Amino acid sequence: MNLTLKMAWLNLWRRKTRSLLVILMIGVSMCVMLSIQGLYDGMTKHLIESTIRSESGEVTLYASSYRLQQKLKYHISNTKEIVDSLGKMPEVRAVTERIRVMGLLSTAHKSTMAKLIGVDRDKENAFGNFKEFIVEGEFGFGEDKRGAVIGKKLAKTLGVTVGSRVIFSSQDIDGELSSVSLRIKGVVQTTNLAIDDMALFVDPDRAESITGLRGGERIEIALRVGKDVNLMAFKSKLKAEWNTLEIYTWNELYPALEQMQVMMTIFNGITFGIVMVMVFIGILGVMFVSVLERIREFGILLAIGEPYRCLRMQVLFEALLLGAGGYIIGSISGAAALYYFQIYGLDLSAFSAGLEEFGMNSILYATIEFYYFTFTLAAIILAALLSVILPLKKIKRLHPIDVIQGE
Repeated sequence: MNLTLKMAWLNLWRRKTRSLLVILMIGVSMCVMLSIQGLYDGMTKHLIESTIRSESGEVTLYASSYRLQQKLKYHISNTKEIVDSLGKMPEVRAVTERIRVMGLLSTAHKSTMAKLIGVDRDKENAFGNFKEFIVEGEFGFGEDKRGAVIGKKLAKTLGVTVGSRVIFSSQDIDGELSSVSLRIKGVVQTTNLAIDDMALFVDPDRAESITGLRGGERIEIALRVGKDVNLMAFKSKLKAEWNTLEIYTWNELYPALEQMQVMMTIFNGITFGIVMVMVFIGILGVMFVSVLERIREFGILLAIGEPYRCLRMQVLFEALLLGAGGYIIGSISGAAALYYFQIYGLDLSAFSAGLEEFGMNSILYATIEFYYFTFTLAAIILAALLSVILPLKKIKRLHPIDVIQGE
């Protein structure tokens, strides 16, 4: 075995330039593949995390019929009691309750539909560190509670900035028209289109005065739970406790995000497959040419009694050494690239306007997963094993006497 491995190593470096080019090709391909996979997974993870932090949490509770009707009369009346009970559950990390209502947001020159959301600032910060989403001004409502925080794209649509005054008009719970004048205190950008395009955050007391809801009456209760919590099992537990409420997990509220996650997985799989085909072709080409160059040598070895299995192991070792060299270079460079993108991100500010239209950040941050490297290693080993099939068939069909005679 040691002699076979030594011969494989020496034969591999008969043509140093050719072997090095194939190893470099495998390494560069693997590095690019890992970078793309990490960036796309990071982008999807960021969008999901941003949506969970800024709005839905992992689980959201509504009054029965609210999601279908979107009317204030379908509200949760005993919110405080429910929130207190939820806070005692071991699965729950944070709870926040909100009032929300659709209406017309106007300035002196423009008006558009908007979603007013009454939130407790401290609870939102504990829920998803919401203040990190503020890009202008502050996350506050002022001492008179007439301040508001507006989504970035909504602010752009209306042409307002921090300090601008807006008027929100809507129907209250009794069907009466209600209006309030608000001054913009901050601008928020979450990459959650439901927030950035339409949201206007106000103090809960101000939201109550607009909607006519009182005390413990709220539209929704959002929960953050532990990472190891099974959401469907936890949803069933909540449903058993509050069977009059409608309970949704984040992926039920945002199926498009789950679909995006699936699409990114498919895209990464296609990219992975293309790269592995390139690796296979690269190793196959080198091994086939190498066998053709040494066909007389193989014939002589067979003629003097060298077992075919020894030649087979030699060729196989050569292919595996090529793959291993490329894997080592690719894994080191790929890990370095992923680490850089995880810390500093890939700056796509030049395309920020287009990216924001799709709720994407202009800086993409990568994620690093251990399975990137294990799957790649398994695929390279498989590619190396498959690449020697044709060369080995060529060796197995050899007739030693004919090869020695040069026929």
